[in-house]
Amino acid sequence: MTSRRMRAAGLLAAAALGLTACGSDEATDATPSSSATSDSASPSEETSAEETPAQETTSEDTTSPESEEDSDDAPAAELTKPGTELKLGETAVIPQGDDGATLELTVTEVTKGSSADLSQLKDADKYKGYTPVYVQYTMTGTDSSADLGGDVLDDVDPITSDGRKASTLVIIGTSPFAKCDRNSVPDDFGPGDTETTCDVAMVQGGQEVSGAQYSPYDGDYADDGAIVWTK
Repeated sequence: MTSRRMRAAGLLAAAALGLTACGSDEATDATPSSSATSDSASPSEETSAEETPAQETTSEDTTSPESEEDSDDAPAAELTKPGTELKLGETAVIPQGDDGATLELTVTEVTKGSSADLSQLKDADKYKGYTPVYVQYTMTGTDSSADLGGDVLDDVDPITSDGRKASTLVIIGTSPFAKCDRNSVPDDFGPGDTETTCDVAMVQGGQEVSGAQYSPYDGDYADDGAIVWTK
């Protein structure tokens, strides 16, 4: 009896030891698995966090200087291109003087006068058969026009219906024409300042006028480069 009891106790003890060993192996295998997962995730998260500020810094550095440069390079008003055609009342930007100054020029009206108007001129008999034509226009000052005081625009002339410039009428001194009291550019003619003035020419009897033109004797605006205003 004693030997059977000892055998039974020995079997129970061996079974208990087997169960303890199995539980210990499962716990040991699970721990490294979760540790490996945790360690592999950490480096990728740190790399992502370090890359984001670097991208933002690059974006700020490239856009800021471009904005300042664009602000400094704002384009100024340009001269009206030679050969431009406009309607009465429209404005052109023209060169004036020898220093690159400019004026805004708006031809507002082109009208024929009476042959009797020419009787006021000295040697009036020379002008029989001609009729005066008056070109009225407005000058407006620009950023570069302050030093043009005393200048007179002698290059604004009426044109006939066939596109030719009307005959020039040279007036020395004060104009005798009440309809066209010519004025020069005032002193200190600054941006936005305006002056209404007039030029006078002649056409032969029967010729009709179609408008006016700005056409100096030489340069880009001479001949085919004239700026033309039509009715």
